[in-house]
Amino acid sequence: MSESQLKKVLKENEGLKSQLERSSQILRVSEACNTLQDFCLKTADPFVPGWQGENEWTKPLKGSGCSVL
Repeated sequence: MSESQLKKVLKENEGLKSQLERSSQILRVSEACNTLQDFCLKTADPFVPGWQGENEWTKPLKGSGCSVL
């Protein structure tokens, strides 16, 4: 194998290694997305109104003489 052929093969090898590294990072991002989706599905959102149209953030304070808007 000539030196120029060896350089071409080494350059192609580096390109393939770079693609492999990028693809493994994509997999990690995909796993992070799945984890985030699982968290969102399993965690109750405190700002979503309940069946009575209230949530803990919009309920009036008990025993309070005034309310701040």
